[in-house]
Amino acid sequence: MNALKEIFPHANTVVCIEESKLLKQFEYGILYNAKGLPETLDELNNINYFHTYMNAGIDNYSVMLDGLMKDTFDLMRAIVPDETIWRIFALYYDIHNMKLVAKENPIGGRLNELALDYGSYSMRTIRSAAVRESDNILNNETLTRGFFEALRTGEMYDIDFILDKTYFKTLKGMAEKLGKPQITQFVTERIDLFNFSAYFQSLAASAKGYFSRAFSDQGSCTLEEWQSYIEEDPAAIREFPLWQKYQLIWENSESRRQIFYEFDVHVDNYLIKKTIECKLIAFGILPICAYFYNKFMEIKNIRILLRGKERNYSTDEIRKRMRIPYEL
Repeated sequence: MNALKEIFPHANTVVCIEESKLLKQFEYGILYNAKGLPETLDELNNINYFHTYMNAGIDNYSVMLDGLMKDTFDLMRAIVPDETIWRIFALYYDIHNMKLVAKENPIGGRLNELALDYGSYSMRTIRSAAVRESDNILNNETLTRGFFEALRTGEMYDIDFILDKTYFKTLKGMAEKLGKPQITQFVTERIDLFNFSAYFQSLAASAKGYFSRAFSDQGSCTLEEWQSYIEEDPAAIREFPLWQKYQLIWENSESRRQIFYEFDVHVDNYLIKKTIECKLIAFGILPICAYFYNKFMEIKNIRILLRGKERNYSTDEIRKRMRIPYEL
């Protein structure tokens, strides 16, 4: 009986069908070899990538990618067996929009044109949530507490730091709510790698206190554990167990600047590889989450590819920015 609880006939079937449509490496190869933006769009239109009767052109491809993002979120919300899954994916965009609202008072104007509509709260709801903390309009105490901390700060940069921390704390709580250790571990690794990104940025910026302000305490190690390796002797970081765990991600970079430039791509590739084992799982929440994670990565890839073609980047330059496909 417990095994049957891990089977979601509709959701698992839909995901199985949709996963088979994800772009494969050879299809990316065809897109790389297309001579320019119009020819690349022709290739995508020929396989009906945008799932619409309209063809994508040089003047509307960005809007159509936005529509594909929205359609993917709509599909997710319609089929997932637990709303928490949808909220986990929407949370990134909720935090983005909360940052905008928190910055509106300091700059003295609305930032609607920068808002993204993939979140679980509308901009109107977020603005209403900014009126009184006790109302908890977001129905999430962690989000509400972090939001008001950001609203009260007097520093624009602190808004980003505070809400990034709020994002990871909320994300970790949502992952734990799903009750899947694999998902909680995945989120923890994502946070560890965010902290490494903050560490490398602190080296590049040479700004005292940057790392502690950016650091998320939802990873594997406390701030004190990190500081015991990074504050006295810069070379001591190589003895840090987390460095040893993840160093393969960046060890082939030729310089600190290259690490910084390529880090997000390497991290995404690492996390995609972590999800590939879900291709061997037929039922349950894990293959559902893995599919949507990789569908959004694919849309990100196509956006990078098309912008690169539009700006006449070389194929090698475009490839450096692309994430690996979700395939065995």
